[in-house]
Amino acid sequence: MSTSIFSKAAFTSNYERMTGNCTRIVAAEMVRIKSPLITSSSYVLDNACGPGIVTEQVKLLHPETKTLATDLSPSMIEEVQKRIENDNWGNVKTDTLDVRDLSKLADNTFTHVLTNMGIYVPNDPSASLQAIKEMYRILQVGGAAVTSMWADRVWLSAFYKTAMMIRPHEEPSNMLTVDPEVLRGSWLLKQIEDGGFGNNAEVRPFATSVSATSLDELVENMMLAAPMLFKGYSEEELSQVKPVLREELTKLRTYETLEGGAVRIGMKAWIGVGWKKGDEKEVPL
Repeated sequence: MSTSIFSKAAFTSNYERMTGNCTRIVAAEMVRIKSPLITSSSYVLDNACGPGIVTEQVKLLHPETKTLATDLSPSMIEEVQKRIENDNWGNVKTDTLDVRDLSKLADNTFTHVLTNMGIYVPNDPSASLQAIKEMYRILQVGGAAVTSMWADRVWLSAFYKTAMMIRPHEEPSNMLTVDPEVLRGSWLLKQIEDGGFGNNAEVRPFATSVSATSLDELVENMMLAAPMLFKGYSEEELSQVKPVLREELTKLRTYETLEGGAVRIGMKAWIGVGWKKGDEKEVPL
């Protein structure tokens, strides 16, 4: 297919359009951690960094904070490199690393490790725990790991129903589906506890949303997920997707029309924090 939405480069560069700012809202909350505060003397790992949204939020607070942004995807690292140059981010380095294997990074290195929607790896049930263990290992004593995970992804049901309308006798793609257990706050808390943080862990809910200036823009943004969710569809089938998706999005329980024609779809995330205090292995008497 020749359409540009099926280009790997286009998909990566449009990541933020597809997510409708929902991960940026979460990232902004994550970097506001109060214990310990991120300051200009901190050393932050933006783990599974994507296009550098966490790094962006750190730099807005403290431009001089030393930051390492890592991701398994070379194309995402390229995006961060562009941001470093275009936005004049100082004291930021990048590397291509897997959240499950940060062996290139030394023990007790970072004051903060922030992983925004990055610990879950589809088809690898051990990935999340291994990622947390790596985060714990590279943290300094006194440091904190902040991790986010979805509690729901409301918009996926609109894609599912759209696919069923167009191909009623075929189960839709499951590329973005997640085991319901993984969407529980208790699941994330267990990963953080078992990953080394023990009782020095907490998880709380956080509200975010996918937004756009209009319903038409929201549909266009959502269509950037077409390579994953409508893979193998013909051009004729794809031409049917937009009007059906448009209708299904408006039926979602958290869909809202705002003043001026802007729209948003409410979503819920979990934000978990683990503190490396040095007493995690102590057994209470």
